[in-house]
Amino acid sequence: MKNDMQSPFPAISEDLIKKLDEIFPKTDFNTQKSLRDIDFHGGQRSVVNFLRGKREEQTDNILKLE
Repeated sequence: MKNDMQSPFPAISEDLIKKLDEIFPKTDFNTQKSLRDIDFHGGQRSVVNFLRGKREEQTDNILKLE
């Protein structure tokens, strides 16, 4: 049985990445925000960044096949 990380990743559209950037924008925090809020936001951005990286891999792979 294949490891989940070895299975092909579903195609990720540029529209999805743009929408996630709108919903979960990069944010600068001041000292009034709790560490919990900052960590929560960091987790959201981590997912967006992961998907952006996967999108770049998919785009690079398509360009290399041609």
